[in-house]
Amino acid sequence: MKDQNLVMGNKIFFSKILLFGEYGVIKNSKALVIPYKKYFGSLKFSEIADDYQKNSNANLKAFSNYLKDNKFIYNKINITKFKVDIDNGLYFESSIPESYGLGSSGAVVAAVYYSYKDQNKEELEINNLKSVLSQMESFFHGNSSGIDPLSCYIQKPVLVESKINVRLIDVPNQNLNSNRALFLVDTNSQGNTQTLVKTFFEKLDDINFQSFFENDFVSIINDTITNFLERNYEEFEKNFIDLSKKTLDNFQEMLPDNFKKLWIDGIKNEEYYLKLCGSGGGGYLIGMTKNLKAIEKHFSDKKIEILFEF
Repeated sequence: MKDQNLVMGNKIFFSKILLFGEYGVIKNSKALVIPYKKYFGSLKFSEIADDYQKNSNANLKAFSNYLKDNKFIYNKINITKFKVDIDNGLYFESSIPESYGLGSSGAVVAAVYYSYKDQNKEELEINNLKSVLSQMESFFHGNSSGIDPLSCYIQKPVLVESKINVRLIDVPNQNLNSNRALFLVDTNSQGNTQTLVKTFFEKLDDINFQSFFENDFVSIINDTITNFLERNYEEFEKNFIDLSKKTLDNFQEMLPDNFKKLWIDGIKNEEYYLKLCGSGGGGYLIGMTKNLKAIEKHFSDKKIEILFEF
């Protein structure tokens, strides 16, 4: 039996934020994912298990059975050792909120892959690694792009250029003397990624929405990411505003009900703008402002966090 609460290799896995690319990444837009170090998780052992640890251990057991039956994964990790450790009290201790779009399942996948991959083999090329992690995370979501566990595993900013091409990048340096910023807003509610993605695909059955999304929305996402990485902040702001307005007009189902008025108010007063952070429905929203004092005024009763000043 392992020592109680022994961290496996002292390795922790941070949460992530899909900064740009919500829904567009499903239809081959660009996406930009960054580590979010406020939350993290790690694999541990415990001899005296509480309910959280028991539930986590049971989930890992179900996960191991899924991996055992997945021919694509079976020879990529040591499932036999994984199962033995589960029997000895392995669980995943995490501070990452579930159903918040922060990669709670991605962190589990990253931790399992890191701990049970063949240490004698060279690390997979990043696009192949994404494919393996995608197959693994499909246990949790039914379908996965692999982006979340890839970000949690690599723990560096990742630019998705297409479904078959991802690469590591550096994000611009912050300007801490600026009043312009991206910020996070906690909706204090959970979303349901599977349900929302299902809704999105149903919307795509409408030829008008499909045309808007593929010819307009995806283009704005790509431009927003390019402008941000190239530090073309004037154009970046214009595209962010466009994203906010078109999300309001076309993604009503994905907007948390208790934030729709704040969303509309920001567009009207032009002091801040909101966009989805992932699939929406709850979790976090991402905002942009040119005046940080305006955030204190409009979000005084909300949990906010400055994410990036530029």
